[in-house]
Amino acid sequence: MKEYLTKKFQVTYQEEAELFLSCGGRFEILGNHTDHNRGLCITATCSLGEYGAFKKRKDKLVHLLSEGYGNFEVDLSSLAMVNNEKGGSTAMIRGIAKYLNEKGYKIGGFDAYIKSELPRSAGVSSSAAFEMLIAQAFNTLFNDSKIELINLCHASQFAEREYYGKPCGLLDQVGVSFGGVTFVDFQNVLSPIVRKFYVDSKGYQFMIVNTGGTHAELTDLYKEIQNQMFEVATVFNHSYLRDVDYAELKKNKTLVIEKCGKQAYQRAIHFFEENKRVEKAVELLENDDLAGLITLMNESRESSTKLLENMYVDKIKGSPLEACKLVLKASHQNAGVKINGGGFAGSVIALVPQKEVASVAKAARDKYGKENVYLVDVRYDRPSWF
Repeated sequence: MKEYLTKKFQVTYQEEAELFLSCGGRFEILGNHTDHNRGLCITATCSLGEYGAFKKRKDKLVHLLSEGYGNFEVDLSSLAMVNNEKGGSTAMIRGIAKYLNEKGYKIGGFDAYIKSELPRSAGVSSSAAFEMLIAQAFNTLFNDSKIELINLCHASQFAEREYYGKPCGLLDQVGVSFGGVTFVDFQNVLSPIVRKFYVDSKGYQFMIVNTGGTHAELTDLYKEIQNQMFEVATVFNHSYLRDVDYAELKKNKTLVIEKCGKQAYQRAIHFFEENKRVEKAVELLENDDLAGLITLMNESRESSTKLLENMYVDKIKGSPLEACKLVLKASHQNAGVKINGGGFAGSVIALVPQKEVASVAKAARDKYGKENVYLVDVRYDRPSWF
């Protein structure tokens, strides 16, 4: 990859690159829609990734060519949000620069050439991987690599929420950044607890099945989940569900439904039950008990279906619920499979016993196309030089 990027950078900019960075994507094992209410999650950095070549400039311009996405230019002389940049790569770059600049870090212009292995709209956080490449470029080229990784995560999340316009939690950024299978406790969102596991997955295979649905029209549905959980928390005079007593929530079911609605109550129940599953999974990961993890993933899927209600949406093709049923049938009910990411459309993540991998992969490829089925491993290194 380095040789490829070296040539592409040279052809594009007629100069030699001075920095090469890579960052994996991420998949979500447990903790669906818990991070934004300061809950618990288990995520994994994906073996598929994004790669970039960079060279510092003497001015404030960022020139970037991203294969498959196009050419971009950002003038960092102004860091104010530009409304017509929302939803685009330039918004992410400007937003990251804004955050770092306000925190007292140095920024500047650079040339970049990016190549990604990460599929679009497949729940592997291609946007977060891109953000971390940009954040690490600012860190390395202008700050002697002294910015802590969690601060780069916050810069990336700020850019995605405030400049790009997607109401993400911090899970995506942490998931692509720390490497390995990671337990994350977001109670202190400024400094979350991150615990890394080296998991012996012999005998099992992680698989991502992308239904082909798009996330482009789902932002309001994601916001609704967050806002309903926030609303339930306010019934108990808290800002986040994490601070609500679960027993009090269940005790006051009638009041919560009266004030917030049945769906909001059910989604709050999902939050607490999902956190319990994450806590159980930590014990399983300590003992490389992937059979037990499969059970918890299936419980999470059932909760997403019946309580969180983010397994399908009528207006978008590509039902994750349909994909889950396909994986379960093809694996003879032996796989663990659940939503991968925000839900409603997009991808599912499966943990499949090795003896069932061929049949599950064939069924998924027959249904969704071979380009939408990925056998993925866990990447254990952080965004790095290569």
